[in-house]
Amino acid sequence: MALAYPVAPGPPLLPAGPGAPDEALAGVLGRTRLALLHALDVARTTTGLARRIGVSAATASAHASALRAAGLVTTTRTGRSVHHTRTALAELLLGGGAADGRGAADGP
Repeated sequence: MALAYPVAPGPPLLPAGPGAPDEALAGVLGRTRLALLHALDVARTTTGLARRIGVSAATASAHASALRAAGLVTTTRTGRSVHHTRTALAELLLGGGAADGRGAADGP
């Protein structure tokens, strides 16, 4: 005997309730890394990230490095500046887009 069920397209269902997805992600990533991902609603420098989430530049850099290794952040250097941005995977985890790069409002 076998049990089969159709697989829905897209990410698995997120936990229900206000704040539930953030709580679940904080449990996996940690609150500081989650705050860093949220702060990357626009590209930011390491210093800008540190100020935004209230940590030292070294701490922000270490967290950005860990998130980069996990494929959630990209980092580009322009001269002496380093800018961090969220990846499509990070957007998906935060609930702001689809895996194919389309936002929720774009539809199928």
